[in-house]
Amino acid sequence: MKKLGVPFLAAFCFFSVFSLSARAQDHFHFSGLLFSDYSYTVQSPGETDNGDNGFGYRRVYLTADYTISDNFSGRVRFEGADKATNTEGKPAPFIKDMYLKWSNALGAGHHISLGAQNPGKWILAEKTWGYRSLERTVMDRAKIASSRDMGILFSGLLTENGRTKYAFMVANNSGGKQETDKYKRIYGQLDFKVNEAFNVSVGGDYYAFDGGSSVTANAFVGYTQDEYQVGVEGYFNPKTMDATDGEDTKMGASVFGFYTVKEGQRLVVRYDMMNRDQVGAKSQNAWAIIGYAVSPAKGVEIIPNLIYDKNDFEDEPMIKGRLTVSAKF
Repeated sequence: MKKLGVPFLAAFCFFSVFSLSARAQDHFHFSGLLFSDYSYTVQSPGETDNGDNGFGYRRVYLTADYTISDNFSGRVRFEGADKATNTEGKPAPFIKDMYLKWSNALGAGHHISLGAQNPGKWILAEKTWGYRSLERTVMDRAKIASSRDMGILFSGLLTENGRTKYAFMVANNSGGKQETDKYKRIYGQLDFKVNEAFNVSVGGDYYAFDGGSSVTANAFVGYTQDEYQVGVEGYFNPKTMDATDGEDTKMGASVFGFYTVKEGQRLVVRYDMMNRDQVGAKSQNAWAIIGYAVSPAKGVEIIPNLIYDKNDFEDEPMIKGRLTVSAKF
């Protein structure tokens, strides 16, 4: 029989202790999330995958948020994902978030968090997009950065009216994994609430590695109304390679939105364009999705959707139909 790994045993013990403690005091809050699909490949490049279909899950969260005092709180989140499996192809849960937050550590409204957490690069864009259940935001899709990193995060309000927020992080650039080199990644993000409808976010990051360095600039503009939300997000990421005296440049943009047809029903659309200019090679990807989200109960959405995915070096696009179920509990 395969032995259980140390991380799994630690996770089990952690949640067992927290569960017992939670019964005695109100310092803990548990929540979960599930994204699951039935998918059918209508068309694929070379027709190699035509007709492939099946049921599966893409993401499962189990989250424990805890409050230690008025100024100290934290989170531990475990994730199971379709791309994170053991040697038998079964789910292999891993730690997604694990951090301690010291609220008002640097004065009222200025906080410090330490641990594995979100650097804050696309939080506002993802919130406006609203359908992480269908797909990640464009920078996440392009793997410009990991959605999690291990380090120290400074965040808070720059204005008394709360309309300008900042996030600054120094981290390992390891995606939440154990550090493997001497280099660090520096993240910075500013979010502006122009008015009740308009939101703007600008940011960037920098890191060095053996043989080069990388810098990213990103921006987002969102417009929100009661019936609909729209957003535009873009990034520019040149990576310098010392050995070739050249660059590997990535850039992309995403336009998305949803419209509330009637209560509990939304039409969702999005279009992404991504370019990559490597030394001696160029590529372009066009990606689009359209879906119709129906919410039969609070926290539950059933979304039939159609995906178009075309690389310029392939003759035909990938077209996939899905029935997606999203549940928060």
